[in-house]
Amino acid sequence: IEQVRRLRQSLHHVYISNPCLSKICSEKTIRRHIYKGLFEVKAHELRKYVVYKHSYEKPKIFQLRDITILIGRQFDDYLKYCERHKRANIVQYDSVIGKITDELAILTITFIKYGFQFGLLIRKSDPNDVVRKLKKLFRTLGNEMVKEIFQINLADNGIEFSYFNKIEYDDNGEFICNTFFTRPYKATDKPHCERYHELIRYMIPKGKSLDSLTQEKLNWMFSQINSYVRKGLNDQTPYDLIKRKFGKEFLDKIGISRVEKKKVNLSQIC
Repeated sequence: IEQVRRLRQSLHHVYISNPCLSKICSEKTIRRHIYKGLFEVKAHELRKYVVYKHSYEKPKIFQLRDITILIGRQFDDYLKYCERHKRANIVQYDSVIGKITDELAILTITFIKYGFQFGLLIRKSDPNDVVRKLKKLFRTLGNEMVKEIFQINLADNGIEFSYFNKIEYDDNGEFICNTFFTRPYKATDKPHCERYHELIRYMIPKGKSLDSLTQEKLNWMFSQINSYVRKGLNDQTPYDLIKRKFGKEFLDKIGISRVEKKKVNLSQIC
């Protein structure tokens, strides 16, 4: 920003003089994002702005501030880290929305090795609320449990995960976990959480509003889902696998309970 505003440097000069930018995206992508209003620097502040043809619209909800958070956290970095830490637990994050007009959404948290998924109620498209809810969850669990269970965390590049890297440190500045991002428009980079959303849609069909949900109702829903027998897990339930791996204390702290198999209820709740 300073290079463009105070020093009046061109975007190309800024791009070349900061090698870290080429590791994230192209110069053209940065220019396009500026035209869309996604940075603090404004389009008219660019050198030769009037020379180029351009069209853009201002975002309605959120402005991306710092793309340097992607350095060391891109999908290639994730794959390399997983290769070096093959026994580490991987957690994938996504969001489920209802109506376009809804104020609330569901942040889904998926443990891919165990078919286990739970969720937090968040304000839709609000990255600050995502960080706030995850930090609250981590405080409830305690650092030792977080370090054991949430070792590798993978989210996409959606607006709600713009500050996702902030969960790496607790309130006292202690490093507790690693965060990474998928490639843009690559749902195949985290297919597990996408696939498990199918069970959520049994209970919350697409187009249904989520604004009537509470965290208690959400916990009830995921308790049903995680007590559902999975053929792909040798006819075991995700609840039992997680209990065996991380203990009942963890499940109690996140509000997920075991439901008797014959009483599992996947009927609509919205």
